[in-house]
Amino acid sequence: METLDITMLIGLVLMVSALVILYRCARGKSRRQRMNELADTLLSIHDSFELQVRRLETLSGEIASDNEKCFSLQYRAGQLQDTVDSLEYRRDELDRENLSLARTHDELMRSNTDLTEKAARLRDAIVQDGQAVVELEQRIDTLRRIKEGLEIAVENKPAEEIPYLSQPLFSLGIQPSAQNHLTAYGLRYVGDLVRHDEQYLMEIWGIGPATVERIKTKLNENGACLDMDVIRVDNRWYRRKTD
Repeated sequence: METLDITMLIGLVLMVSALVILYRCARGKSRRQRMNELADTLLSIHDSFELQVRRLETLSGEIASDNEKCFSLQYRAGQLQDTVDSLEYRRDELDRENLSLARTHDELMRSNTDLTEKAARLRDAIVQDGQAVVELEQRIDTLRRIKEGLEIAVENKPAEEIPYLSQPLFSLGIQPSAQNHLTAYGLRYVGDLVRHDEQYLMEIWGIGPATVERIKTKLNENGACLDMDVIRVDNRWYRRKTD
């Protein structure tokens, strides 16, 4: 409306100005000339007024279009604001969930630490118990052999002595390195060796098939073999007699 009022005011000012100019120019001219000039002036004013009206209509259309665009932009801005609010609400929910997950993670880490410590203590206890069992079995085996040795010594149990078993390992003619590996396992005499089988010897690091075959050959040459049931009494070795 303000633009329309300004346009109308401009048109009126132009018309008044034209009439004033025509009046001044017509004072010294004939009546017919004044009428023609007045008609031309009015026609020019009319054309100018129509031009202003068309411009006003164009401007009004642009304003209406801008208003529609503004309304559309406002509507879109409202939708975007709703989306932003929804995203912020979801972000707050995710923050709360992350905080809860972090607390759960901390609790799980503490539980895992406790379980790891308990498992380590249990493993150590099992290892210690296993070692105790092994030591107990070894002690029982030692006591059993002592008992058998005593029975043999007092001739309550039939057995025959095998002097060759009292020989040290080097009598087998094996390499010094192989002898050292066997000694590391507590095998110092031939009698210590024949109490074990071939598989046991093969599991000792540094003892290969060639060494085992050499040992078996040497034992056979002296009337002995692997996996013999023998008993040691002092530095003498006995083999049980079977009925």
